[in-house]
Amino acid sequence: MSGSSTGQLYGRMDLDGNVTLEDENGAIVTSINADIQPVDSDLSAREEHPDGITLTRSDAAKLGVILEGM
Repeated sequence: MSGSSTGQLYGRMDLDGNVTLEDENGAIVTSINADIQPVDSDLSAREEHPDGITLTRSDAAKLGVILEGM
């Protein structure tokens, strides 16, 4: 995972209900070692996403993402 030293993922929900991944310092996460397809991407989450990774809330829950304010 690019952007996290602990492996724990955090997320910020957008107005569409999708979750943008962040690390423990609030920096965007650009790749993760998971078989998940980010929203609006043709690439796996394992590939580098320079603008960050956004997942559906369901996919974020599968990965145990801690949502901000929840």
